Formats: sequence, structure tokens, C-alpha cells
Amino acid sequence: MLRNLILTVLLFFAGISCSPEGKGRIVSLAPSADEIIVAIGGKDALVGVSTYSKVKGITVVGDLINPDYERIVALKPDVVIVVLPMQNRVAERLKKLGLRTYNFSPESVGELIEEIRNLGRLVNREEEAEALADSVKRVVSSIKPKGRFTYYVEISSKPVFVAGDGTYISDVINRFGGKNLFSHIGGYAPVSTEEILSRDPDIVFTTQKTGKRIGVNSCVVYLKHDYVAPGLSIFPLVKTLERKIDSCLSIRAN
Repeated sequence: MLRNLILTVLLFFAGISCSPEGKGRIVSLAPSADEIIVAIGGKDALVGVSTYSKVKGITVVGDLINPDYERIVALKPDVVIVVLPMQNRVAERLKKLGLRTYNFSPESVGELIEEIRNLGRLVNREEEAEALADSVKRVVSSIKPKGRFTYYVEISSKPVFVAGDGTYISDVINRFGGKNLFSHIGGYAPVSTEEILSRDPDIVFTTQKTGKRIGVNSCVVYLKHDYVAPGLSIFPLVKTLERKIDSCLSIRAN
């Protein structure tokens, strides 16, 4: 409630009017936010996106860490959507240039649902956003636990980064009955080979297409990079986990 109130006040004093007719101007450096905005009918508000965006027909302003600041300024956005803490330096630079930023960084299903509503308010598509939020709630509520199993999520392999407690992907997998073996780590962090070898997970979820993990006799499930980022990928992610976890646990049982 407090975050929603703050967002409303900021938009009021900033004079932002992100209407379906395109009166508001948004540059988004958060690909997941781009997709949500388009899904709720707010594409006309988007004037700039990153090179990683799936949205076509919008001016590209560079990558997520080193965007083209001159191009962003030239677009005269009312707000620039960023992902923190990954884009802390980008956000600081934008603020020095006199641009307002909005942080899109949900790290749980509940936060994702709330962010969908926030983006709906940002582009004046609140009803459409609420409908999308309800769809997310329905697909998440349909998840049935598979029984207890242990796992870890490998985000990168060189160096090895894993997703610990307080991360979106961990929140989703836990709903299937999973126990994250790196839950003592907050957020995303590097781990050593020794730390991995000292654990014996039932399942390893990875975004790396490198086959079997070295020294780990676990069932390996490949997840697209998009799936570990909070956004509309929640729909294919839940279907994938439903199928893959069942398959892994069947193998373990035999």
C-alpha cells in the first residue's frame, strides 16, 4: 500500500500522463517490464527499450549496463524503468541527467503481481493490469507440491553464481516442494566448486547448456534465461517445472 501511494504521488508531481494515446513517455531498461506494458495495452507509452527487449518497433537505447545516455535524453522520457541493484550505476547516471527512474525488481511472485499493477497505473491501464495480475495468481495457485526435494539454481557457470533466498526463481520452485540448498545465501552469489560438491541436490536447475554438472549426480533441468527473470515467463516456467520436476523425481524413485 505504501509503495503504491508513493508511486502515485511521484507520478502526480512529475506530471507524468502515460495514457494509451501515448501522452506519457517511458524508456524501459527492464525487458520483463516491456513485455508487461505491451501485454496490458500500453505500448504507445514506450519510446525506448534495451537491446534485449522482445518488443519491436521501438527505439533501441543500448544494453542494460552501458546504455546510450544521449539517445535516452533525446527521447525526453518522463520516466526510465531500471532494474536494481544490477543497474545502480545506470540509475545514478540517469538521475544526474535529470531523469526520473522507476525500479522494477520483483523478487517473489507476490512482488511480481504488485509490479504488474504498478505498471498498469504507470500507463493508465489499471483494469488490464488487474486482469493480467489475476492470471498470474491463478497459474501460481494451480501449482501442486511434488513432495520434498532438494535443489540449487545455477545462474552462470564461469564463475558459478547461484540463486539463494529472496529470489524470484527460488520462490517459484519452493512452491513445488523444493528446498534450496543455498537458501542461506541472500540474493545471487558466487559459490565454489567445493561448496557444490559438498551438497547432493536431487535437481540442478541451470540456465547453462553445458550438460551434466561436474561432480554432481543430480537430475539437470535447463531453464531459459527468460524463465529465471520475473515477468510473463511465469506461464511457461510453471508448465516447464511441472513437467521436468515430475520427470526428475520419477527417475530418482526408480
